[in-house]
Amino acid sequence: MTTQLIVDPARIEEELLQIWEALAKENKTRACLFNLIIFSSLSSRTDYFRTIVQTVIEKFPCRVLFISVDPESHISYLKTAVSVISSGSIACDNIDIGVAGDDLKKVPFLLLPHLVPDLPVYLLWGEDPGKKHPLFAPLSELATRVIFDSESTDNLKRFAHSLLHLKGKEVADLNWARTEGWRDLLISLFAVADLGKANRLVITYNCHTTPFFDHTRIQALYVAYWLASRLQWKFEVDFELVDWLEVGPGNLVALEFATDNGIFVQCKRLIKEPQRVQVHIETREKCDLPYQFVLGKAMSGQSLAKEVTRQGTSSHYLETLRAIDAAILG
Repeated sequence: MTTQLIVDPARIEEELLQIWEALAKENKTRACLFNLIIFSSLSSRTDYFRTIVQTVIEKFPCRVLFISVDPESHISYLKTAVSVISSGSIACDNIDIGVAGDDLKKVPFLLLPHLVPDLPVYLLWGEDPGKKHPLFAPLSELATRVIFDSESTDNLKRFAHSLLHLKGKEVADLNWARTEGWRDLLISLFAVADLGKANRLVITYNCHTTPFFDHTRIQALYVAYWLASRLQWKFEVDFELVDWLEVGPGNLVALEFATDNGIFVQCKRLIKEPQRVQVHIETREKCDLPYQFVLGKAMSGQSLAKEVTRQGTSSHYLETLRAIDAAILG
């Protein structure tokens, strides 16, 4: 990233143009496939959202408009800065907006002239949608798709209820995207392992926390309620916790099933290659040789990069949210 230049809001485009003129000799190509608005209250997670921007740009160049709100400030302010984020020969515009107090209401009007016309607008809302915020409605109205991160909530049931009541918007959740590999694995096992007859499920997940991730049970809950919604059965679920630095906080480490007709299934990450899962299936009559399933490497920002390229809202995700909304979560 080039050094951020603090600029007057009226000079944002002019200052960006000057940066590009200075970069002209560095063989950088200015590129933009869509507009990416990121909203975050100032906290330790603000830095996390800044790091994932780089991962997104490496795959999909875009114009980034990063809004940081200071809820603790006793004075109102609106500050803007510009820079360029590079990935190889590709580079993208980055516009930072810092805001507090009564100046919040100015943000949508400031954003509008800086959205690249005729391109999609994706909003990453880094806060809990269950808690009202004056900028959510105006920013979501600008967006083609709204992406959340359920890590931001301390109440998953409230989170699910909030998303189910958003009308007319495509929605997604980064934590849901982080479970995609495990869901693909389970889909491959539905017929082979007769999971419809499962009576017990054990989910092991990484309980290691960081300043960016504290609600580590969410991905495990998503997988459990997704299974329940897809197969429309009730079963006993046990959650086991491990502190495992090899994978991200909250990532699943292992799954075990037992069925009424004597089938046992164990899926467990390999310690030396955690992106791979060893699958072991046995019945009363035989024990198959274990095989491996590749989950893929879960890099920071990878889930966001996936979600901005998708269209519509996943019906599986909506059914999972409905199951959570109807459940009593401890």
